[in-house]
Amino acid sequence: MEILSKLVSKQVWRMPKLWVGFLKSVAQTQPHSFLVLLQLPPPQLESALNKYGSLRSSLAAYASQPTRKGSLPRSTLAVLHLANESHMQQPHV
Repeated sequence: MEILSKLVSKQVWRMPKLWVGFLKSVAQTQPHSFLVLLQLPPPQLESALNKYGSLRSSLAAYASQPTRKGSLPRSTLAVLHLANESHMQQPHV
């Protein structure tokens, strides 16, 4: 998974041939690749999930775990259809 994380840091989505291979790799190595997928910027995550629709429900289940959900940006949660009132700004008491 380390190599896939490095590809994310190098913006693999800007290299079409590598992006296709990257997406195949994350699809074939799920659930181990979920942390890598969650590192993608929201537009690229949306693109990946549109291309590999089978990833969406299992990645959403993974991301909805309380220990994960609280650390993810709202924009990522929105892509996964997990952005709800409980994650949005809480009123200060």
